[in-house]
This record gives sequence, C-alpha cells and structure tokens, in this order.
Amino acid sequence: MKSIFQNLYRTLFLTAALLALSTAPAMAQDEFPEDVNDEPPVPIDGFVLCGIAAGAVLGIRKLKKAES
Repeated sequence: MKSIFQNLYRTLFLTAALLALSTAPAMAQDEFPEDVNDEPPVPIDGFVLCGIAAGAVLGIRKLKKAES
C-alpha cells in the first residue's frame, strides 16, 4: 500500500514540474494605448521555479513528519 502512495506522489510531482516548466511566459503589465509613455512589459520569471521547488520540499517534509 505504501508503494502505491509513493508512486502517486512521484507522478503528481512530475506532473506539477512539467506543467510549471511548460507554461507560457507572463508579463508584468498589459499593453498601453499609443499615447502613454511607459516602459515595455517585463517578463515575470525570477525565482518562480525556486519557489515552487521550495514549496514542494516543505510540503513533502510536512507530510513525512505527519506520518511519523
């Protein structure tokens, strides 16, 4: 029974990682009309994957701690 849950956790983790890596880039701001003098949109990509990985590690640690 334990191996079923381990395989499920691995599958969910790999699925989440694949979805996180295959998403389209997000922009910090929308397009403005031509008469607005503003900077071009900036991509949001810094440390997003690090945050996802840190959250996964903390969640797994908490789950393992709860099982003990």
